Amino acid sequence: MPAPTEIELAALPRATVRPDTLSRASSTDKLSRVSTFANLPDLTSTPPPELALLSTSASGRNSPAAEEVGQRLRRLSTNDREEEGRGLPPVDGGSGAWGFVVAGFILETFIWGFSYSYASILVFFESHAPWSSSSLAALTSIGTILLAVMFICPVFVITVFRRYPERIRAMLWTSGLVNCLSMLVASWATEVWQLVLLIGVLCGLSGAVLYAPVLLWLNGWWHDRRGLASGIIFAGTGVGGTIFPFALSGLLDRYGFPTMCRAWACITAGVYALALLYLKPRVPLVKPRGERAPWLSIHDFRFVKDPVVLALTATTFLSSMGYMPVSLYLPIYTSSLSTPGKANLLVAIFNLSSSVGSTLTGYTSDYSLPITLVVMGTAGAVLSLTAWGLASSLGAVFAFAVLFAAFSQVCSTWGAAARDAAGANPHLSTMIFCLFGVVRGVASIVGPFISTGLYEEALADDERAAWGRFGFRNIIVFVGVMSCLSGLGGPGVYWARKRKLALKAAAA
Repeated sequence: MPAPTEIELAALPRATVRPDTLSRASSTDKLSRVSTFANLPDLTSTPPPELALLSTSASGRNSPAAEEVGQRLRRLSTNDREEEGRGLPPVDGGSGAWGFVVAGFILETFIWGFSYSYASILVFFESHAPWSSSSLAALTSIGTILLAVMFICPVFVITVFRRYPERIRAMLWTSGLVNCLSMLVASWATEVWQLVLLIGVLCGLSGAVLYAPVLLWLNGWWHDRRGLASGIIFAGTGVGGTIFPFALSGLLDRYGFPTMCRAWACITAGVYALALLYLKPRVPLVKPRGERAPWLSIHDFRFVKDPVVLALTATTFLSSMGYMPVSLYLPIYTSSLSTPGKANLLVAIFNLSSSVGSTLTGYTSDYSLPITLVVMGTAGAVLSLTAWGLASSLGAVFAFAVLFAAFSQVCSTWGAAARDAAGANPHLSTMIFCLFGVVRGVASIVGPFISTGLYEEALADDERAAWGRFGFRNIIVFVGVMSCLSGLGGPGVYWARKRKLALKAAAA
């Protein structure tokens, strides 16, 4: 049989790979890495450059299983020019990527911005019946549970999304409806436990479902500039936290809590509908042709052994332990110096500074994550122990709020850390984000719980103390210590990176 000509070779279909071919390719490093990518869930896009090598060097007859493997591999390439030519939008730029950032920013603004504006509602509760008869710890628990549920639940929500991608849109619209109805029903609540259930649990859970696609699809749209993209999205918390304290307090003071809940339910119904129309993945959602993605397992958390992940996990926990008490109790401190109106202004300024700091932190973490963490921890410790501890006027408290909020945005470092640990693996990067979220959620419960025990209510009216007025002395010390310890994350990440390089060199 004569040898085929070049023209005949060019006309042949691209070779596909049988599953058993992958197992026999263990002697080749690049092929073994590709085989691990084939096991990833088919949800986000980002394939390895080795796909070209696989398609040209492997041989075998066509089969449905092999075609499915090829489809999954092609969906995992970040830099695959041929993939983009088939219609998929580019990564790290373009209308699709920036449209995703805008939709994520809107959801961040209303879901997380409201959560971080709860301090304004807390100030209202303290001075209005029937809530004023409840303890500060009980009233605070509404906001802490809301935050904790939204931080912890995405890891489980994303697992469901991976398994049933064709049902994601229906789940998102259902969650938006539940979120709005929960706020509407809360307008008739008369007990704290009812608000804990409706606002803390139901709004928190539905908000987590609404926000989960931002974490799930971010890594498909952004890779090299992921820190900038995540910083812009996370800045929505600060923007919402700047506007909503005035809006919420205005509604509360003029119309009361029931009307505020009903108005918020109507507003968010329209906003969530608009955001969901434009929140799209890079790769269209389809029902898996083969076996569905597995449920959450220990294998999904294999990345916890990564030194960089371990270092930033500890940093996130310590930084959040210090940040949460400040965001909740600083308005109470301000109302002791002045009026509740000034406390609402402080919440707005605190969240606005958080927005600016979030973007800057995301930008600087792309260049030097260790230095960013050291500066954040050092600044937080110094500011809390000096500016807050000695604050005896509104000006001093406001200055502390601006600076502390700007230097405490540890969430904006997650993108750089995930890229460092996961590279172009979208599933692994998403799970790392979820782990950090769970850690922050736990800290959002533990931090305020410890701070409530440290608060000296007997000294609430003490204005004469030179340091740590109004019973906040122990809380200030706690925040300073947590911030200082979080600064050790910088050297920790630096050492972790060197450790990884040493292990790779030894393996080579």
